[in-house]
Amino acid sequence: MKNSNTHYKTLFKATSLFGIVEVIRMLLKVVANIGASYFLGAANFGLVGLIENTTQLISSITNFGINFTGIREVAGFKDKNSLAFHKTLKIINLFCLFSGILAAAISILGAYYLSFLTFDSYQYYFWFVLLSIYFVCTSGTQSKIIFLEGSQNFKKLIRINILVNIVNTLIILVAYYYFKVNGIVIAMVVNAFITYLLYYKFSGVQRVSVTVTNKEIKAQFKKLMQSGGLLSVNVVLGFLSLYIIRLYLKEIDLTVLSYYNAGLIILVSYLGIIFIAISKFFFPKLTQVIEEEGDFNLLINNQFEICLLLILPAILVLYLLGEFIIGILFSAAFKPVYQILIFGLAAIIFKGFNYSTGYLFLSNKNWKQYFYINAVSDFLNVILTIWLYHKMQLFGIGLALLVNYFLGAVYCYFYIRKKYAFSLTKANQLFLLFAVCAAALIIVCFYTLNRQYFDIIALLFVIISLIYSIKRLDEYLLDSKILNKIKALF
Repeated sequence: MKNSNTHYKTLFKATSLFGIVEVIRMLLKVVANIGASYFLGAANFGLVGLIENTTQLISSITNFGINFTGIREVAGFKDKNSLAFHKTLKIINLFCLFSGILAAAISILGAYYLSFLTFDSYQYYFWFVLLSIYFVCTSGTQSKIIFLEGSQNFKKLIRINILVNIVNTLIILVAYYYFKVNGIVIAMVVNAFITYLLYYKFSGVQRVSVTVTNKEIKAQFKKLMQSGGLLSVNVVLGFLSLYIIRLYLKEIDLTVLSYYNAGLIILVSYLGIIFIAISKFFFPKLTQVIEEEGDFNLLINNQFEICLLLILPAILVLYLLGEFIIGILFSAAFKPVYQILIFGLAAIIFKGFNYSTGYLFLSNKNWKQYFYINAVSDFLNVILTIWLYHKMQLFGIGLALLVNYFLGAVYCYFYIRKKYAFSLTKANQLFLLFAVCAAALIIVCFYTLNRQYFDIIALLFVIISLIYSIKRLDEYLLDSKILNKIKALF
């Protein structure tokens, strides 16, 4: 039990540290989204996600997974002052610059085609020419982030992140106010440039003069491309699937595209805070436990329980107050987004399981299986979203997420159970069952009861989940101090 509580405290501390940063980023994103929905309008709001998706797709094609392999290379050095370390750092910087220039070239040479593909018009080609600056600056920033994360200098990374997000939000609001739709690209380019300057100024990368031969550069470039190849393809497929969906919805109605974009922001950006925290800390911790032949089963179960304890109350609150919260985050015109959340919120429960167990593949260097799972998931995402939207409109978008994540969770569980002898604890099985039943009952009530009775049932589940989460976190993290104080009052 002591070892279990140590895991809980370590995991929760890391989750809290990165979670605070993501909360601040989320709040600033809320401000930016309110400004975007107000200055751009509901119809044009979806263009923000479409343009960002385009740039992400180009970047994922050209960076060859350097954001993963680069961090691994930097973290592998115990002596951060050695000549070999500075050589590796220089090669990573050159690789990032190479990927940025390659992305910029694609954006410039394909500007007319990208304009037509995105907007059904060639008149926006200059936007993609201008975005070449964005790609070069972003690649420079990436090299600094790799250094900070690989060196585990999280405090400095967090401080810079907060500063960058504040500045970026201000620039977005000013650009949207003065330039309207044209401000989307202007804000992206200006923010990319300023973000690079801030990371260059405050990252603290030592400027050591080292000589790297062409032979060394070629050998290391080849190594980075090979090791990050499948991961890079996964990212490309992920962005490509979202890009296809957005293009399909754009052809139907720009307003529908805006609703889809807002739905993803809530489900991925806002509720995804816990998953970002997992990706920052849990993966290296799990890798360390596996290499030391420790109890990875216990660690994964601990992480999954923390994930449910934090995410389930948030999901249930959104069921209860979803339309009200959407109105605050965006505007009253976006209230139909709640239809996406009806099934989409339930999908996050299974996403929590997939995130907590998915790193087991990477920690064991099972790249191919990780690639296959994500590739199939991306394919299903496109097929299910288009098909179910055609059948159920906005409700179908959320249902597509639910079916996709559920199938992924079932396959992932049976695979790692057979391959790595993984098993959920009895407590986690019951907790997962409760979470699924609660979401399922709320969905049924939404379709069968009037709003008053639906709110009562949703409120009841919110209270139950909050009490349980607070009790369990108090037990694991504070040795039941809160519960003991409450008992002392009586």
